[in-house]
Amino acid sequence: MSIYGSFSIPTILCRPSTTCLQWSADGQIFFLSKTAIYVLTPEAGVHSVKLPPGDGQYSHVRWFSTMIDSNLRHAFSWCLASQAWGAQSLGSLDVGLRSITLSPSGLSANASQVLLCVAAILSSNMDISLWHGMQNTITGEWVKICDIPSLITEALAPASRSMDEKVLRSQTTCLLWSAQADFDVWPAPALDSSFLATGTRAGTINLFRFTGRSLEHISTVQVADEWITHLAFSPWNTPEKGESRVTLIYGTTSGTVGCVRITQTLRPISPSLSLCLTYTIETSVHKIERLFESVKVGITALACVQPRRHSVIVRATPGVISLWSDAKDSKLGWSGYRRIRLSTQRLTTGSSSLHAVSGLYYIAQADALLISLADGTIHVIDSLETDPKLAKSGCELSSDQISQLARSAFRQTDRTATSRADVNRVSGFVPFDGNSAIGLWIQESSQPTDFDYVYDSVHQNMLVGKHFSSAQLRKKSPQDEFLREIVSLVNTNKASSGSTPLHLLRSVFLRSEDLLELQDRLIKTLLQEAEICPPPPKLRPWPINAPNPDISREFQRSLRTYLFGCDILHSLRLKLSVLDYCCRQADNASQRAAFNEAANYILQIISAITMRILCRHIKAVSACLQSDDGPFVIRIAMQAASPSAPPVLRAEAARLLSTLPAALSGPSTQRTAMEETCQACGLTLNMAGGGGCDLVCPNGHSWVRCAATTFILSTPHVRTCTGCSRKTLMAPSEESEINVLPVPRPSQSWVVEAFLKSVIRCLFCGNNFCVLY
Repeated sequence: MSIYGSFSIPTILCRPSTTCLQWSADGQIFFLSKTAIYVLTPEAGVHSVKLPPGDGQYSHVRWFSTMIDSNLRHAFSWCLASQAWGAQSLGSLDVGLRSITLSPSGLSANASQVLLCVAAILSSNMDISLWHGMQNTITGEWVKICDIPSLITEALAPASRSMDEKVLRSQTTCLLWSAQADFDVWPAPALDSSFLATGTRAGTINLFRFTGRSLEHISTVQVADEWITHLAFSPWNTPEKGESRVTLIYGTTSGTVGCVRITQTLRPISPSLSLCLTYTIETSVHKIERLFESVKVGITALACVQPRRHSVIVRATPGVISLWSDAKDSKLGWSGYRRIRLSTQRLTTGSSSLHAVSGLYYIAQADALLISLADGTIHVIDSLETDPKLAKSGCELSSDQISQLARSAFRQTDRTATSRADVNRVSGFVPFDGNSAIGLWIQESSQPTDFDYVYDSVHQNMLVGKHFSSAQLRKKSPQDEFLREIVSLVNTNKASSGSTPLHLLRSVFLRSEDLLELQDRLIKTLLQEAEICPPPPKLRPWPINAPNPDISREFQRSLRTYLFGCDILHSLRLKLSVLDYCCRQADNASQRAAFNEAANYILQIISAITMRILCRHIKAVSACLQSDDGPFVIRIAMQAASPSAPPVLRAEAARLLSTLPAALSGPSTQRTAMEETCQACGLTLNMAGGGGCDLVCPNGHSWVRCAATTFILSTPHVRTCTGCSRKTLMAPSEESEINVLPVPRPSQSWVVEAFLKSVIRCLFCGNNFCVLY
């Protein structure tokens, strides 16, 4: 079968584990080595930056790359805090990177107003540091946010607790970041409901919340009297509106596995001044039970998979995979425990079923669990829905077949001549698109029988992507199934997850040829029910004498909630991303025109919903508007009242104009609001012509318009969408040094500033911004 792509990474030895290679919610893959973390982004769907032409070999998937160059020289000296032998850290002798976990998207906010995921990195010295991307996360620099204080959990410890115990309860051995909780509330509140969980040497689990600059300690629960070595989360469950639950599974050094139930509840609060509902989150933690007893061997992997949306806990120990399913409310044909022994596949001299697990994921379409070992072999457990067992040879998805495919990819990408002495060592293994049979792994050529130090001193890892199932998973009706997958992706994903279209649609962008073949059916399917609009915002009018700092902050929070917490808008942005990608990939003019027409139709609906939300918010604060706010407010009202706008939006614009002060709604103000000055020659630019169009002055000077405010971009300090490449002005920020060049004068308004701060992502396609200057 074809190899989709490969990418060579020169690095020193890396440790095989299920965290060595992992996807972020921004659509980037992180590769963990001993001294650095490599951040790779698939080219498909990214239009803000371009890759140079490739050599054509294995270039179906091409990659942007950058890296996190962590500084490991400043390790905390645990011996200064405690002289106990059990508290000493041997990892301080040769400090390296041990693990990484990634937050949901949108938690990190830098001075360039680019919101991205946060990377929490654990060193071999049990130190935690937080990192985020700066202006351009795709090819730019990642910088450290902070080092987490080593004794952060013991700041409020009782006086009776000894320093030795405090140190053990603070020494982190594993960490994992949860997804955002879904509370089934519309709109999804602009709150961070995720948390970072850490396991310690003392057998405690700590929960933290990211505050923007550091971590806030939420809770600590004692679950064991030995080291916690592995953590895994189940998906969030919403038993009732406003409440969300998750199960945190933990593993210890002796092989014991247990679980902790975490419940988060939304509590409405009633501040004296607010435009929309405000919430706080209450968190409760309960230790439940042990799932697996001690086996006196170390755990190499721990995971929770979801056949038929029912949790199955997977524990991997050397040579054995153990499964557990709860009998309560089980949708499966089995419950309780299953113990499956792996068999050695003798492909090389280094083959053994006792190797550590380097990857583990469940393929829903085939009802199969793939387990990758460090020796390059892949084992398949099928029938998780009915009766789990090791897949037999000769079936559609067997261990021998998959391992041979991985071995053939090694021969094609590494060297022309290989022997049994050459082991394709796999350090990390993940699915490319989340659920199907396209595997992505880190491989390296190794010769365990060669003891020459020269050979072992040079390491060259390679990222390889390959299809495993010979297209058998889609043999019945591939295009029909692919179309159903697209419909499911664009209609079922929640805005509360915070995941970007580049991440959610990765599997769709991989099959560009199928997308173009499905042109008519795809367009018809995506345009179905596209005109369904969310309910209008219900806002409380802002009092006249309220403090201005409060109104700006509340205006920004409420706008962000309605613009990016609406499932219908999120679905429309996903549809637009698919159509825009197809338009860019189309081979002929007629095909391109068809996709472009459908994309413009979705674009008009998104613009109308956005305008309605903005009109409602401006109307709610109309009593506090000032003269500087006039140009933007009138511009929004007149665009919403244009003849081409939907009747609902025109009615909204009429209500807004009727509430504006007389000084802002006069004929002269309305006339000047639609005009700007060419910054090159001083002539007048008339803004009539629709949002998003380039403007040309009588002397021929062309100006691009801000995708959010429609003001001309007369400053180089703008944000560019990574997906559709639309540009948006930056809001003035006290933390940024770029304020030496002010924003255009018409946009110097508290309403504009609050609006721009609320636009944390592209308003149209929903992808993150980057700054390219």
